[in-house]
Amino acid sequence: MSFLQHRAARFGRAARQKPLVSLCVPVYGAEGLIGRFFESMLQQTDSPPVETIVVNDGSPGTKELGRIVKTYAKRFKERALSLIFLEHGKNLGTLEARRTAVNAASGEYIAFADPDDELPPSALRLLYETASASSADIVHGAGAVCGMEGEPDARIAAFARKAQNVYEGVLAGGEILRKFIVESAYNGFVWGKLFRTALVQKAYGEIPFTYCTMAEDLLLYFFIALTASKFTDVPADGCTRSACTYIGIRDTVYNYRINTGISSRRKIADLSAWQKVCSASSVFTIILSYLDEHPDVGSDIREAVKALGRAYYADNLKQLEVCVDPSLKAEAKALLGEWWGMEIAP
Repeated sequence: MSFLQHRAARFGRAARQKPLVSLCVPVYGAEGLIGRFFESMLQQTDSPPVETIVVNDGSPGTKELGRIVKTYAKRFKERALSLIFLEHGKNLGTLEARRTAVNAASGEYIAFADPDDELPPSALRLLYETASASSADIVHGAGAVCGMEGEPDARIAAFARKAQNVYEGVLAGGEILRKFIVESAYNGFVWGKLFRTALVQKAYGEIPFTYCTMAEDLLLYFFIALTASKFTDVPADGCTRSACTYIGIRDTVYNYRINTGISSRRKIADLSAWQKVCSASSVFTIILSYLDEHPDVGSDIREAVKALGRAYYADNLKQLEVCVDPSLKAEAKALLGEWWGMEIAP
């Protein structure tokens, strides 16, 4: 009998009804790709009871997405899997679509995925078994890069290194934030990780409403790691838990498709698309404002955030040169300056 079968036997009927993991999937303009993600969910082996929460973030393909979800909902039901479909009346951005899913989550743990990516068959089992065995609040596995057609070799190699950057060990309390933001000892993607749901919900309480479609992982994970440095929970036995913990594992738990989505190096032919790219600046405005109000977090944290902001700004400049239609470059450059301001941009 596997670990999860033992777990199910222990909890009996309730284990089959209440999800242990909530998987949050925001969708905007990925209707043609989400079927592949759903198939990867149906191929999970010995996974814990899981609910998949899909949030339609005002996608232009709303009708098509609704039909696809309806079709897969039947297949999920046949496998005793829960598929929940929520909708925004308009596009609010990835960060807010995830917030909607987090607020709806009922699992003890929560994970995030993008609709154009896939989970390896053992992903949820590996993450959950590690969390349950260690009582860790954050479990982090490696990511693999796929969908490399048309992408420069240097970009693929750099992204692969980042996706595989996992701290293989245990971190506790303030080390979780410091190892991430100051030492770059592991990546800040929210995919490829499993979180205690209460931790993520508390972290979202520190983040104001933000329209953001770039660097949203950084914003969310910064506040998760920050919250982990000071968060304690009170379980049913009334005993306060010790500091939150992070644990990294070698296993590959996520397949990231690099040549889809807004972060890919696709040509930008209108200013609305360019503004979404520039929205990365709002991430640094929020984080730096918080750090200004809470200097006790540490000056080294603030300097590391500013350095990371300069790297994102430099990447935006590169996208301006490579991706933006020549006829739009003058306006796009002006917009870039407006979004970033003077604290980060020179």
